Amino acid sequence: MQQKIIETGVKMSLRLSFKLASGLALPFPILRGAMEIGSRIFKPRADVFIQQIKLRDARDQRIVPVELARPEGEVQGVLLHCHGGAFFAGSSRTHRALATELAARAMVNVYMLDYRRAPEHPYPAALEDVKSVYQHLLSDGWKPEQIILGGDSGGCALALAFAVELREAGQVLPAGMVMISPYVDITLSSASVFKNAKRDPMIRAYALKRGGDGYRGKLRSNDPRISPIFADLNDLPPMLIQAGSEEILVDDATHLAERAQQAGVQVHLHVYENMWHNFQMFNRFVQKSEQALDEIGCFMQKVLIKEK
Repeated sequence: MQQKIIETGVKMSLRLSFKLASGLALPFPILRGAMEIGSRIFKPRADVFIQQIKLRDARDQRIVPVELARPEGEVQGVLLHCHGGAFFAGSSRTHRALATELAARAMVNVYMLDYRRAPEHPYPAALEDVKSVYQHLLSDGWKPEQIILGGDSGGCALALAFAVELREAGQVLPAGMVMISPYVDITLSSASVFKNAKRDPMIRAYALKRGGDGYRGKLRSNDPRISPIFADLNDLPPMLIQAGSEEILVDDATHLAERAQQAGVQVHLHVYENMWHNFQMFNRFVQKSEQALDEIGCFMQKVLIKEK
């Protein structure tokens, strides 16, 4: 009963803050700033060390800011995580607490990159930044089987598109993939976008469309490079997909799972009842968030041990 009251309170707060703002035609800098301020309720773990790093791309000398979350003790591998924010918002700071949770639960170093955001930097800018960090990890001595690609919301589109690109280039793929509340269909044509419009306590399709349009640039919204739900998913690594039953993007999660399974990918899909978009970040308040984070940690440990 107490958890139900807490969940209801969190949903009400989200409706009056995050969802309300996402339905307004506010300038992107204001929305970004609001997300930065709101993320202060998420507290990083004290047992995980945070370090800011500036990586230089070997090809064009571009600087990619990255935040490294390193747990105490011996690590098993690396998680390269692409933060959410519908391509136009979010940062390593808004996702710092999540990074520390994932680092501690899986005993991995978490690299949360500050990729270039839309609409100032449309496709392929963000994806190029992901490539830069991945190449740095390889140059630093990490093997692909020691690396996991992860993302939440729009960050999942970056991680998934990058995995497809690695496969098409004939490169060895990472050990696994973690998809949290994936936004991988920029067309926003799935039934849940409309069916859950009122039920979703956190996001509106309007904000997602603004971000998706800014990210895709001149590409069509169903282009597999920016909507990787439409890409060939054959031979991708094992995948964990989590979503909340109340979010408008829940069909992105279920459709991704279906398409990946049809392509022969090992997939575990878990849709948490009565949960919302990126609910994993609310583990200070919600018990199901704790369970979801534990599930992610176990998945990462499992695929990393399997690849040894």
